[in-house]
Amino acid sequence: MDKVVEEIIVSLYRNGLFKIGTFKLTSGKISPYYLDLRVLPSYPNLYRKFMNLAVELLKNMNIKFDAIAGIETAGIVHASYLGCLLDKPIIYIRKKPKEHGTKKLVEGIIHGKQVLLVDDVATTGGSLEHGVKAIISEGGLVRHALVLIDRLEGASQRLRKYGVELLSVLKIDKIIEVLKCNNLLGNEESELIKQYREKEARKPIDF
Repeated sequence: MDKVVEEIIVSLYRNGLFKIGTFKLTSGKISPYYLDLRVLPSYPNLYRKFMNLAVELLKNMNIKFDAIAGIETAGIVHASYLGCLLDKPIIYIRKKPKEHGTKKLVEGIIHGKQVLLVDDVATTGGSLEHGVKAIISEGGLVRHALVLIDRLEGASQRLRKYGVELLSVLKIDKIIEVLKCNNLLGNEESELIKQYREKEARKPIDF
């Protein structure tokens, strides 16, 4: 397991999915690193390893659910892949209701179903919270959300308000550890990320 995780993390870096620089996140934060998982499906071997870890995590934790819901846009791709692997119905959640046709926010049958919510990266958890509310509004139930990577910046605490546990295939602290051990992060880069993470850890979580 550890070897596979290390291979995945190193591949993320070598293929440019882990980027160093100055990036504005969806949450509005300015970050010294960015996880570009929208292009992950363009690397099928790496993607397959990643999603196999996700399946293994769900099975090891004995997570029960009837359907899988992906959040627009990246989450829809990952939910679809997992749904096919696990033979589960797939649902997708729009950022906002479409303005024509049925004007739905949620596409799929979820009333009375236990739904696993899926997205790519968790930061503050705003998109995940939107997904939880959307599922509840359609009569669905949600106890678990799954992301490929958790940046550890408050998403877990945010979801806990709704009784939802956040699961992740990888956490940013593990990624940083592996990259440093493989000499893929320089001292300056490591220090920038460390300072950013320490600054975020000191901020009060206020949702």
